[in-house]
Amino acid sequence: MPNPPARHKVLADLRTFVAQWFRDGREDGLAEETPLVTSGIVDSAGVVEVIEFVERQFAVTIRDEDVSLQNCNTLGGWADLVSSRLPGASRAGVKEP
Repeated sequence: MPNPPARHKVLADLRTFVAQWFRDGREDGLAEETPLVTSGIVDSAGVVEVIEFVERQFAVTIRDEDVSLQNCNTLGGWADLVSSRLPGASRAGVKEP
């Protein structure tokens, strides 16, 4: 079984996805703490797109109760959530709604 990707790899993949899907490929200005939902970069339908991406890309399951502004408003929140769902990850650090 391959090792799960490190958080920095998850973060990089998320940044690339968000840039391609929501910003015409522009990664500039997409820092780890850049608000995605509250700034309008990603709308509620876009959150579903990100969920589908991370479930496909990282073979994880995102549950309805995981979907909150704390977990889904920044690339860092997404990276923490995805990393917590990877094999062997602990639940520490995941922000429950």
